[in-house]
Amino acid sequence: MSVVCQHAPFHSPFEGTINLQMSAKESISTEPPTHKGFLTIFQEESRLGAWNRRWCSVQDNKIYYWLYPEDEINQNKAPHGEIDLRNCKSEKVSVASRLECARPNTFVLVTQAASKPGDRCSIITETNNNVTQTKYLLSADSRQ
Repeated sequence: MSVVCQHAPFHSPFEGTINLQMSAKESISTEPPTHKGFLTIFQEESRLGAWNRRWCSVQDNKIYYWLYPEDEINQNKAPHGEIDLRNCKSEKVSVASRLECARPNTFVLVTQAASKPGDRCSIITETNNNVTQTKYLLSADSRQ
C-alpha cells in the first residue's frame, strides 16, 4: 500500500510517497482467561426481557457464559452462550446511564455482524440491510 503525503508541515521528514506493508493474524490463546466472574445479562425470553445471572469468562476475544462456574470446568458442557467481542461496535465501555438502564453497575456492548438466516428484530436485536445489531446489557455485582 502506498500513501501519498500531502500538506505535510514544512519541517516534516515525510514527503512524497510512503510504502507500507501490514499483516494481521488472528490467534486463539491457550492462556487461561484473565477475567472470570458472575454477570447478570439481559436476555430475551419468550419475546420478553429477563435478567439472568451467568458465570462469565473472557477468552479468545469472546465472553463465554454458563449457568454455573462448575459448567466451565466440565469440558463436556458447552457454554450457554457467547458474545463475540471482535464484532463489538461500542467505542467505549462505561456504566450505562439511568435512562438506558436503571439497574446499577450495568454496561452496554453493541455488536454488529452479517445477518444469518432466522435473525429477526427483537428487544435486543435489530436487523437491517443484511446486518444484525445486538445490544447487550451486562450488570456486575459491583463497580470493580
